[in-house]
Amino acid sequence: MNDSAGTDPMTLRLRDPLLFLLGVESSIRRVLRCPWSLLLGLALVATASMAREYDAVSWWDAPQDLLGPFAASLVICTILFIAVQICLAMTGVKRDSKTSLIGDYRTFLTGYWMTAPLAWLYAIPIEVMADEMVSLRFNLTLLSIVSIWRVVLFSRVIAIQFGLRIGATLTWILVPCMVIAFFALLSAQLSMVSLMGGIRLTQTQQVLRSYQSTVAAGCFYGFIPVLIAALGSIAMSSKSKHRWDEIGRRSVPMRRIVWLWPAVSAVTLLVAATFFQPQLMRSAKVDAMLRSGDIDDAVATMQASGEEAFPIVWDPPPKYPDRADWSPKISLVADALQTQQVERWIVDRLMVQADEIALRQEGWFEGTADLEYFQDYIVHRDVDTIDRMLTTLGKLRTLQVGDQETQNHRGELIRVMEVSLAAAIQRQEAEASELASDEEEQTEGAAAETSEKPGS
Repeated sequence: MNDSAGTDPMTLRLRDPLLFLLGVESSIRRVLRCPWSLLLGLALVATASMAREYDAVSWWDAPQDLLGPFAASLVICTILFIAVQICLAMTGVKRDSKTSLIGDYRTFLTGYWMTAPLAWLYAIPIEVMADEMVSLRFNLTLLSIVSIWRVVLFSRVIAIQFGLRIGATLTWILVPCMVIAFFALLSAQLSMVSLMGGIRLTQTQQVLRSYQSTVAAGCFYGFIPVLIAALGSIAMSSKSKHRWDEIGRRSVPMRRIVWLWPAVSAVTLLVAATFFQPQLMRSAKVDAMLRSGDIDDAVATMQASGEEAFPIVWDPPPKYPDRADWSPKISLVADALQTQQVERWIVDRLMVQADEIALRQEGWFEGTADLEYFQDYIVHRDVDTIDRMLTTLGKLRTLQVGDQETQNHRGELIRVMEVSLAAAIQRQEAEASELASDEEEQTEGAAAETSEKPGS
């Protein structure tokens, strides 16, 4: 890594990481052959993690989130490497005897990590420039572009590493990527939407679910055609007499100036983080108060700090979906909001999907989107449960939580539950009367048996 080597045309230069992202073959070869590229790639993964989280997660309260992309990259890269090795073995093509599996994996991981700077695009703070819906659509579009770019780029990197055609490596990479994406999206879908009745999703959740469903469907229906194409490319590669040279073991040096890429990006992101991290740490503090049951203190902190002191995109607990923790109780939050006479923005922040969450906290997991389904089955719940649900919904009605559509829906829910409560009380009284009658008959029967005994 000597500057004097900078005149060597095979030296890794400042522009090579950028040209690598654009798919320039000469730069890709220099990057893969440089022994320092693995460490450089790791540094770029760290900056990519910062770009994802600097305006979304409090680094002080959740430092483990910065390690998420690194751990995920190792898992996904290993899966892709195994898939490519299987495909290579199936081709039966003879390879350079000097190459080793460990060396192949190191080069493979280097190429994967060097695609990390594409995630810098996620650092655009669109949330402070546009409303929630525009920001979501922008981020989903950006996610699609980066995902496609990264798959195509990495397929080209693998093609250069192993001396193959990109048409073959693209299908080899797509097969495991589609499987991973499908099951990840399926898990996200199952956590977001109830399988029975269904919850009433917010507008952003509806857009997100639609996007996830579209991508999952594309992975599901596209898997077989891509798998057939991958098998076909394996067959063609095994019969082909022409094959490009593999990347080989030749090492190239790196100019020190290349380290400006992770250094400058890290400094830039750290400066940007100073504008967002105080808000994120403050919101994390309020989240902790709410989960621990210090609801009055949490509400008072929000009231004293003001709306501008918190992130634009922030959904305090309890929230849906959140399997890990359903605290605090919506009814207790509503009590605190009524007691302190808070500003409207606090109610709006703390009561997103409050009706759905409140009923879920009482054991109703089927949602309220289908009122007919709700009416048919809520009547079978016990009187105390229905009464607690009604009490909470009444508090939400007093606070006028949600938009007009939500308030109208809540009114229908309350009407249905009042009828169900009356029916449940009648059923309970009938059961109690029947039980008392059975006990009276048993008592009379026992008395009759006693009187019939000899000597009685």
